[in-house]
Amino acid sequence: MRRLSALSSFALCLCLILAATGTSLAQGYGEALMNAIAYKAFPQGAAFRVQALDNSDENLIIKQEFERILQSKGFTVSDDAPLALTFETRNEIGSYKTRNKRAVLELNARGGREGGEDAKMRFNLFDSNTGGVFNQGKGETSVNTPSQYRLDVSIDSRTNGKRHWQAWTVANLDQADRTELIHAMLPEMVNNMGKTVKSHIIDLF
Repeated sequence: MRRLSALSSFALCLCLILAATGTSLAQGYGEALMNAIAYKAFPQGAAFRVQALDNSDENLIIKQEFERILQSKGFTVSDDAPLALTFETRNEIGSYKTRNKRAVLELNARGGREGGEDAKMRFNLFDSNTGGVFNQGKGETSVNTPSQYRLDVSIDSRTNGKRHWQAWTVANLDQADRTELIHAMLPEMVNNMGKTVKSHIIDLF
């Protein structure tokens, strides 16, 4: 029983570490994925100062929307509030793999001191992607990781700097524009403030 408990604790810690470093589970089309960690409770109706790490035009609009939603939920928004809600938005570029070289001859050898006693040679006659003897191929591009839009939010005490709450939400960029993604993400962020959340699905449409 003690061994099982230790393994469970290790698995939970590993999940939190992976999430905190940006690793996220794949979500379906029309969905965003939210995770959050609660460190210290704050009272209902608490006062917040909303601030962006980057004061771009887009983030100023997000700041106003954050403030509007917070006030609609009964929270106070003030520049001298004891709690700071800080957010950051960014794109995480996906990774792609491309094969565009024509593969006509394949050689495989193994065995012996020089590794060539059991040698085999194969002619690639036709391959629609990489090409062969009778065609040049059209190339092949596969998506390893899709590009994503990410919103990070943290709530910290402005008095002692201690963290109360941290959350992050990601969504694939190919399914909606940034404005639509933000309008879906922000209400869920506010609704789950102060809670620990693991792999919460947000419907975008």
